[in-house]
Amino acid sequence: MSSLAAQLQSIASLDASRLTSRTGAPAGKSYLFPPTVAAEHDLDAIFSLGVGGFEELLQLDPGMSEFEDDLFSERAKRTDRMMLSKEENRDLDQALERCLRRLGKWVGTMAGGKCIEWLVRRFRVHEMNTEVLIQIFLPYHESPNFPRMLAIVTIPTTSVYHAPFYPLIKNAQPLPRPYITTAISPSKERTLRLLNDVVSLVPKAIEEKTVHRALLAFWSATMVELLEKSRGGKGITEGLVKVLVEAFVNILSTPEAGTEVSVSRGVPSLVLLTRSIRLADEPFLAILTALLTPSSGANPSQRLLTLLVILNDRSGWDQGLGEEGSERLAGMKRLGETVVAAMEKYGFEEAVRAILPVLVERADINLKHLQNIAEYQQLPALMVKLFASSLLTVASNPSVSDQILEAIKTLLSILRDRHSTIVDSAYLDVSSRLAVPVDLLNTSGESGALVSIYSADTSARVQGIKDLFSDLTLEDSDRETAKEAIRARLADHDPAILDAIYEQTERLGELLTSEEVVDALRPVERRGLSKADWESIAAVPAKSSDILRKVAQDIIKAEIGSLDKDTAPEVYRIMADSLSRSVIASTGYPSHVSFLLDQLSSTLVSSRLFAHVVLAKMVQTLQGEQQLKLANQVLPVLSARLRIAPVRDAEDALEALAASFLRSVWTKPSSPKTGSRATIALVASLGKVVRIPGIAVDRMEERPSSPSRDASFGTFSTDLYALVNSNHLPPSLSRVLLRSLFTQLNEDALPFLASTYATPSLSSALRIVALRHATAFVSAHASAEEGKAVDFQMVLPSLLVAMQDSNQDVREAGVGVLKAIGGLIRIGTGEIFALDTFYGSQSQHVQLLKPVDLRRYVDALLAVKNEIVLDPSRIAAVHNTQLGVTHSKGRKDSQNRRAIISALLSHALAWRSLPARHSILLSLAGVHDSAIFRGVLPLLIPLANSSSEEAIWLQGKTEAEREDYLRLLLSVLEKGSAGVLADPNGEAWKFLLGLLSAPEGESYPLGLRMRLLSLERIVDGIFDAFPPTLKATYVCALVKSLHDLPSDDIFATKPLLARLSLDTLPLIEALHDLSAPLDSPAPRKKQKHDDHSAESDKLDRSVADLTILIESRDWKVVPGDAELVATLMTVLSALLGKRQSVHQGLDYAEQELLGAILAVVEKIQESAEIKKAHVGIEVIIKVIRASTNPRTSQRALLVASELARLIPEGVLHNVMPIFTFMGASDFQRDDAYSFGVVEKTVERIVPVMTRSLKDKSADELGLYKESAGFLGIFTDMVGRLPKHRTLPFFVHLVKSLGAKDFLPAVAMLLVDRATTKAGRSSGAAQAIEMALGVAGAFEVSVRLETMRQVVQEIARLFDDLSTDEKRAFLSQMLSENDDSDRTLRQITALLHLSIGLSRQLTGRPCDQNAVKDVVRQLIGLAATSSGAALRGSDIPKTVQAALGGAMGLLSAENFLSVTNDVVADQDEQNAVMALNTLVARLPMIKKDIRTKSSSTISEIVKRSATLLGASSATVRAALAAIRAVASSALSGEDTALASIMGKLVHCAGKAEEGDVILETLDIIGLTSRHLGSRIIPSIQSIVDLTLHLASLPTSSPPITKQALLTLTSVIETVPTFVSSKQLSEILRHSIALRARDEQVSNSVLSVVAKRIGTKALLPVVMDLFATAQKGDATEMEAYFHLVRLALRNTDRATIPSLIKPVFAFFLDVFDLRHRLQKQAMDAIVVNRIEESAIGSFLELVTKLNEGTFKPLFIRLYDWAVIDLSEGKTIADARLVERKTVLLHVMEGLLNKFRHLLSPYIGTMMPHIEELLDAYADGDIEDVGLWTLLMGVLAKSFEVDDGAYWNDGLLLKFIPRLTSQLSIFPDLVSSASSPLTTTLSSLAGSTTSEPVLKLVNERLCMFTRDDSPRVRISALKAMDAVWEKQAEEMIALVPETVSEFLAELLEDENGEVEGEARKVLARIEKMTGSLKEYLE
Repeated sequence: MSSLAAQLQSIASLDASRLTSRTGAPAGKSYLFPPTVAAEHDLDAIFSLGVGGFEELLQLDPGMSEFEDDLFSERAKRTDRMMLSKEENRDLDQALERCLRRLGKWVGTMAGGKCIEWLVRRFRVHEMNTEVLIQIFLPYHESPNFPRMLAIVTIPTTSVYHAPFYPLIKNAQPLPRPYITTAISPSKERTLRLLNDVVSLVPKAIEEKTVHRALLAFWSATMVELLEKSRGGKGITEGLVKVLVEAFVNILSTPEAGTEVSVSRGVPSLVLLTRSIRLADEPFLAILTALLTPSSGANPSQRLLTLLVILNDRSGWDQGLGEEGSERLAGMKRLGETVVAAMEKYGFEEAVRAILPVLVERADINLKHLQNIAEYQQLPALMVKLFASSLLTVASNPSVSDQILEAIKTLLSILRDRHSTIVDSAYLDVSSRLAVPVDLLNTSGESGALVSIYSADTSARVQGIKDLFSDLTLEDSDRETAKEAIRARLADHDPAILDAIYEQTERLGELLTSEEVVDALRPVERRGLSKADWESIAAVPAKSSDILRKVAQDIIKAEIGSLDKDTAPEVYRIMADSLSRSVIASTGYPSHVSFLLDQLSSTLVSSRLFAHVVLAKMVQTLQGEQQLKLANQVLPVLSARLRIAPVRDAEDALEALAASFLRSVWTKPSSPKTGSRATIALVASLGKVVRIPGIAVDRMEERPSSPSRDASFGTFSTDLYALVNSNHLPPSLSRVLLRSLFTQLNEDALPFLASTYATPSLSSALRIVALRHATAFVSAHASAEEGKAVDFQMVLPSLLVAMQDSNQDVREAGVGVLKAIGGLIRIGTGEIFALDTFYGSQSQHVQLLKPVDLRRYVDALLAVKNEIVLDPSRIAAVHNTQLGVTHSKGRKDSQNRRAIISALLSHALAWRSLPARHSILLSLAGVHDSAIFRGVLPLLIPLANSSSEEAIWLQGKTEAEREDYLRLLLSVLEKGSAGVLADPNGEAWKFLLGLLSAPEGESYPLGLRMRLLSLERIVDGIFDAFPPTLKATYVCALVKSLHDLPSDDIFATKPLLARLSLDTLPLIEALHDLSAPLDSPAPRKKQKHDDHSAESDKLDRSVADLTILIESRDWKVVPGDAELVATLMTVLSALLGKRQSVHQGLDYAEQELLGAILAVVEKIQESAEIKKAHVGIEVIIKVIRASTNPRTSQRALLVASELARLIPEGVLHNVMPIFTFMGASDFQRDDAYSFGVVEKTVERIVPVMTRSLKDKSADELGLYKESAGFLGIFTDMVGRLPKHRTLPFFVHLVKSLGAKDFLPAVAMLLVDRATTKAGRSSGAAQAIEMALGVAGAFEVSVRLETMRQVVQEIARLFDDLSTDEKRAFLSQMLSENDDSDRTLRQITALLHLSIGLSRQLTGRPCDQNAVKDVVRQLIGLAATSSGAALRGSDIPKTVQAALGGAMGLLSAENFLSVTNDVVADQDEQNAVMALNTLVARLPMIKKDIRTKSSSTISEIVKRSATLLGASSATVRAALAAIRAVASSALSGEDTALASIMGKLVHCAGKAEEGDVILETLDIIGLTSRHLGSRIIPSIQSIVDLTLHLASLPTSSPPITKQALLTLTSVIETVPTFVSSKQLSEILRHSIALRARDEQVSNSVLSVVAKRIGTKALLPVVMDLFATAQKGDATEMEAYFHLVRLALRNTDRATIPSLIKPVFAFFLDVFDLRHRLQKQAMDAIVVNRIEESAIGSFLELVTKLNEGTFKPLFIRLYDWAVIDLSEGKTIADARLVERKTVLLHVMEGLLNKFRHLLSPYIGTMMPHIEELLDAYADGDIEDVGLWTLLMGVLAKSFEVDDGAYWNDGLLLKFIPRLTSQLSIFPDLVSSASSPLTTTLSSLAGSTTSEPVLKLVNERLCMFTRDDSPRVRISALKAMDAVWEKQAEEMIALVPETVSEFLAELLEDENGEVEGEARKVLARIEKMTGSLKEYLE
């Protein structure tokens, strides 16, 4: 299409295609009809169709009437949308869309389809209203209606429907639902337009009242699938939620929407939506409100259950159910019963929890529902409480109506009868918050008392207290409620209440414990108690409230009557003092203290304040350890409190229980300031804590992570120091407490500060403060005289810890202390501070620095003080610089450096703190000096002993801490410390070896861990610095230590042992050391058993040690050393000598030793080294002979194979023992390793033998003979080898031997095994297969050479048959015991081997000279084997097969040349072999090569033809060769093929074997088709031959068949050269063949009809009729089949010239019925023949035009009706015969040409009417003619389609036709009545009401005939008519049923009655019950 055309098309109107057509033409596309059929219907037809459908729909859906005027009227018929205005089109669109939506329900009916067809064809809704049309069809997406609609729609590209549906239009088909859900999903269509359209389908349908089941099912399923897909993908989007919520609310809230719409169809998707996403409150409430819509038409139970399901999934919903929720719930029938049933079955507690409050809001109208719920016996306790609380809450509303109150009382009464305790508890809870009417509950007894206690009336509360105390027999749950009630009243402000409580002190003591009574003292804050009150309290029984009684007595003694603002402080003081003393003296002191500590955090202000006061008083009162312990308990609580709420300012902060504070407790208890002062008062009391004399402060020791709260002053000091420096206290109080602390610490202050700032677990701020205090402490000594300043070097290590802290401020503060110390050093130091006490008892380990060393070290640190502040790793850098070995400037400098190292490490030893040691050691990690190791050694050595203090201390740490510490300690094991370890007698070396032994084993895991870590350090580098002797010693000690270690440690040690690198010398030394026990003399025979056992154990341990050592070495990297090999051989020899004494591990040790020897020997290249070390193979041979372990022997073989390379002469002398052993053991093992060993052994040792054999041989035959014995060792093992290993082994063997030299020998020996007696059992085939398998592994040239040698060996064996001197290789394998024919078996086996080799080489490029040599030898052998001596054996045939195989290896040219020569020799046997090979080989020859060899092939063809007179086998081979050439012949070979046609014809004529004749005929046919006109000279002979064979009585059916097929080939090739006579014979034989082989007969006739010209064929065919009609039925059918084929293949142009004779011929043929019936032939056969003849005539008609056919038809009519009618009756038999033919022809014409031949019925109609009248009058009684006549009429009605029949003709014809009901009663009343079929066909051909009415009337009238058979016939016909046109005959129902069927149902004849009921049932199936017409 051009670009201009494309542009014009894009802007064309949708009506452009109609502008040129006639106005009002319907749209081209059709919903109901195919395009071709649709084009035939004009607007009127479509209108009639649409109106008919509309009228049908009106019966089903009267609401459709609103669209009649606009869309289905004559006015609508004239409406053209192209002519309407925009407004008119808009109105029309609205009407169409509404109509389409209403039609959605009827899409599946024919009436609906007709209406849609009208709307499509007239209003083009498929183009103008596409989207609505798709929407109404979506519910039918899986039915055929959807693709029918989709195929016609036009979807604009701008529509959202274009993307998902346009691609489907071309191949429209039903859609699966997932496709639609994907298309409308928000992820696919982001505008949500499609989603909105689909979701709104149901709301629109509800609005327009067009809802139907298909729509609802589609909508619900789509929504569910859409939600499921969204849940499984990226989640449900907000847009999807919004659309769905709006749709659900719309649907559910629509009144009278119906049950299916509002609930059942929407429940799955609605519930799935609420479960898939948590909706916001507003949309969720909207859904709930919609569910409660009244008058929706939905089932109330369904709505309620849906509501419950949704609410139950929404836990915690408390937003109600909308403004009218309670009223709407009230309107639901049986709501209460439904809720109870749902709770019983599903639970639904969350849902009921949400509904109950809503129901209670209007308890009056929901009373019945609520009663059902309240009376539910299994109502959960929580639900009961919620129910009661809701009722009480509503009742507390002052504005609640009396009706609601009455309903609430009723419900509470029901609930209280069943759940009294729960209801009372709810009442108490609600009444504490709201004013609940007192009279709601009718209380009595104890429960009533509990309720009354909470009454708003004072008198009621007093009475309730009295009632409660009067009877305390309460259950446990009620007792707890009573206790809570009394506690609540204790807080009452009314004195009458308190008086009532304290009047019953004994009852109070029974109800409350002493601790609870103490808590009850809090009322004194708010009101004063009278003296009488205190006296009452004092009277409380001592057994339960002793403390309270004592407090009351102390207050009474003070004679304080009541509390006021003046007396309150004193009372508090007295109470606190009394209570503290009472608690201290109490036996329950710990529990009282715990209670008071708990009250410090109480939520009750009074309890909290009073606890502070009492504890402060106790801290002040207590002394010694008790005071310190209480202080340690109080201090953490206060610290935590002050961290949350610091108190920076407080009045009288320094006094613990100031009067002003106690007064504020009375006056302002709830004031935050009062609470803060209470905390400060308790803190101030801590200043009274006194250090216990004699108890030391924790010095420089590690602080525990969870310090114990006992009498530790160190813990107290630390916590208090942290508190006073936390800025949480008033400064004045902090200063006082700090001063008090330092005063008590005195000289221990600096160690305390050092331990504080050196503890990383403490806060940075606290450590900074400690450092500043330390700076002040040190600076205080700055005023000392010169030389007398205090030496603070003991503080330096702790400063190192601080200056390496991660916090910069801490480092800066640490530098400040360092500067202060540096200043003192410059003054000059004197006494060392805390020399003996700084580290406590560990101070003795400290090594002091000389002043000069100290000054130098401090100066070095101060020089980089700024860097230290900035970088925490700077200390380590200073140590690396100042203390490193490389920076030493002399001996003096080294001494200074090492003195500092030693001093620092001594501090680490004395300071038992993991963080401190870690920091010090880490700072020295970069210093590499032996002094480090010496300094750390004292830390390491104690850890080797589990009972040492160091070990015990370290074991108390976590596993991670221990691991980190040990790794840091052992990191000093490095190359720099090797010098310390060099002394074998030194402490360090002994410690290192001692670690290896781990004497305490598993009982001391720390020792095992140290062992492993030390070993890791040794492995990581220091080991390489050891002297060789120490290396060997350490390795031996390590190996020996493994005997006593746990298995886990052994597994961990072995990899480390493997990493210890050993050179040759230490390895040799270690081997000697560990193998020493093996060199000991053998034990004496009379030695004691114990001594012998010990010796055996010693040997076993030695073997195990050797095994471990050898296992640990990576022998791949051990250098090749002959001395090491000799040592290993010595150890192996020693092992062999102790085989009898060693019980464990010997075999494995031998294997490992052999593996080590093998690995070392592989690296040695010079044999001189081995010889120099005197290494021999003898030990290996001993191992091979002695060992029974296959692995051992295999490794020994590998060693032997390696030694063969270095000492071949030694191996050569032991070849036979080696391979003998292999044959007896390894060859028989079926595993990959054993096979690998064998391969390697063969690979290394066999070449040694091969060189020796070649040196002894002069030629190939000599080499074969020389190696026969050696090779026989291997070939004799074939039967013993695993089958799947045999072939790979021999392939490897041959490769090792040399394939070119030894493959022929090995192959021949393998084959020869099968010729022996022993080898016959395995079979020759297997032996040959093995030999071929071995040969197949090598290249082509080697296999070809093997084949050549095999053929030569065959020739030698042939020669040996006739001579005594045996030359052949295999002849020396003969023995005296062999059979005389073994040589013949050898020849046969080798021939088969040659054949197999030739098959392998077929298709491979071979040396042609070698192949020719083989072929020549085989030809010679063929001649030799054809002698008389071997003629009876299989050898000649086998030689021929071998020769054929060899010829197959020749190139195409050589092969053809050799084949030609062999055929020319006239040796039939060789010729057969050569020709058979040619047949197989010829198809594979390429065309270009074949073209070059055409002359050779031609010669072969000619010479093959000369063999056609030979024996049958030779003839068959020759024919096969000729066929092979002919089937693929090239042009250059055609002459030769043409020249042999005569010989082929002669061969076929003379041959006696049937298969030869068949093959020859087939080849003649094949060659004829190929040669074409070149066979013209041979046509006559071929035709004569084939006709002769076909007519020969003795010819078998296959020969006859093949002869005719050959003849067809000739006809196909040269049809014009077949004469009429020959043609007649051919046709005659083909027709006769039909009885035997119909397929072949038809094939021949078809070829003749297609290839022979019409003018030549038709005369011959017509002439044959005379002969054919004399034959049987089969031959006549074959003849007419020929006629049909001839006419079918006739050229139309030729027909006119032959029409007269041909038509005359057919008239003669049509008279055949008469002749056949005269012969008394069966009528069925006659009909079949006639049908065949008529079929031929129909083929003629198809070639004619109407002008030619019409005269012929009239002539045929005259022939049948008029020609013989003169003087004869209508029933004349001859006339009946001709009329039968005429009707048969007419029936055939109607079947074939259908309505085209209907007009010709008019020609026959006069005679048809005449016949019908004659039958009706009884003038003619031929049943066959009548049956045929009925069939013709039925077919005419069926195919007419308005071509002939119209209403007038039918109305005229019906009476005549129905008159036939009275004739042939048995036939007409039968189930297959021809008349019934005809009437049914007539009814089905029209919808005309008059016609149908007349048919029905005529049939009804015949139902009143006197004859039952006629009545039955009429009823059967009526049933058939109604079945066809029931819809069109609805109007005839009243008359038919009431006037006729009603009578027939009471007919006296039962059969008539039965048929009448069938008709009635048929009518009722359409109309429904018709009882009213039957009454």
